[in-house]
Amino acid sequence: HSLRIKSYRSWAVNDTATPAAIERLRKLELYDKLQQEGCSQTTCLEAIAWSKSTYYRWRHRYQLVGVEGLCSRSHTPRCRRQPQWTRQHEQQVLHLRRRFPLWGRRKLWKVLQREQGFPLSISTVGRIVNQLLRSHRIKPVSFYYGRVKPKQRRVFKHHSKRWTYGMKAKKPGELIQIDHMSIGFNNGITVKEFKASCPVTGMTFSRAYSKATSRNARDFLRYLFAQCPFDILSIQVDGGSEFRDEFETACEQQHIPLFVLPPRKPKWNGCVERANGTTRYEFYPFYQGSTTVSAINKALSDYQHYYNHYRPHDGIGLETPMAYYQQLAHTH
Repeated sequence: HSLRIKSYRSWAVNDTATPAAIERLRKLELYDKLQQEGCSQTTCLEAIAWSKSTYYRWRHRYQLVGVEGLCSRSHTPRCRRQPQWTRQHEQQVLHLRRRFPLWGRRKLWKVLQREQGFPLSISTVGRIVNQLLRSHRIKPVSFYYGRVKPKQRRVFKHHSKRWTYGMKAKKPGELIQIDHMSIGFNNGITVKEFKASCPVTGMTFSRAYSKATSRNARDFLRYLFAQCPFDILSIQVDGGSEFRDEFETACEQQHIPLFVLPPRKPKWNGCVERANGTTRYEFYPFYQGSTTVSAINKALSDYQHYYNHYRPHDGIGLETPMAYYQQLAHTH
């Protein structure tokens, strides 16, 4: 008999098994152990958080192949689509893209089709561009804007949540839209105006700051609480950094849901964007005061009262926002 000491590695577990396969093996062993102790099948399935069909499927694979059968199978299709373009087509796209490095697939396709009778579709041009990017024969557009690292997708780990398509305010205070815009004056001074607009009543509140920071956004939120005649039930913003950190913390402390719009979707913040345009063309061209933040805010306060209490709005039947809100409050 051999006196060789067994290795510290387990002889029963394949070293190539993935962590997911090992976890499935643990659940199968736990199921058997609970069965031996007299537990019902329902209790065993609840303990391993599997359905009956899932349990039998993984048990069958384990009995046939072993631990390797518990590894997730590849989802790569057996018959992969092959490129539908030739090397000449690829060279045409490469030459034009190097000439115009900021162009996308639509512009590339249009010029190639117009000047060279390019026979392929816009989608195919996009696939050629992606292949050229993967082979590092061209650089992405972000490189020419100074973004060397790719922009990371936002991960919602705190209070804010991603806005989902179809969300719509149904009563005053729901999904209050908040945004900010930059205003430049002739003397070189630039201010950041934060604006909140109710999509139901059209009521709008504005305040100017020297910078668009999360601290100033939090201060504007406090101003909104003091000025708004109804409760703030939820807020929606774009993905700007000014609506993170202290602003997000302030919403969490007030127990107000905060929803963040997807990138490049200003149309879903249309109410406040329209109010921004109105202020930009009706207020600032006629402002004659000092360009200090305090002086601008004093004038904005007067304009805010005019906007909410005197100016008729087409979207609410030529009523003022305050009159329309009072009608809603009276009917409910």
